[in-house]
Amino acid sequence: MPAVVLTTDLLLQSQLSGAAARAGQSFQVVASVEALLAKLAASPHRLIILDLALDAIQPAALVQQLRLQAPSSTIVAFGPHVHRQRLADAKAAGCDVVMSRGQFHAEAESLLQSAAE
Repeated sequence: MPAVVLTTDLLLQSQLSGAAARAGQSFQVVASVEALLAKLAASPHRLIILDLALDAIQPAALVQQLRLQAPSSTIVAFGPHVHRQRLADAKAAGCDVVMSRGQFHAEAESLLQSAAE
């Protein structure tokens, strides 16, 4: 499986489904950090997408765990542009790509496509 997305946002999941279909790719959704770590333990994923709107995400601790468990995965974090500190925290934690929600929606198709290459 090329991509896994940590989110509880049903609208986002619907939008990602469209982007994935256009890219000819697939993704899995998990709703908790624990489920994400379990999914990664069960099978490798090339792309890990984190929805920073989830309060349960503590970027510094989570990215450190992800780097240990899935060292070759690309980690993308996105969130509302008004959450500047959360976006900055994700960047400081070592996410490969950090972007606003709007940027993520614009880039979702290409991100999913790149995960399959």
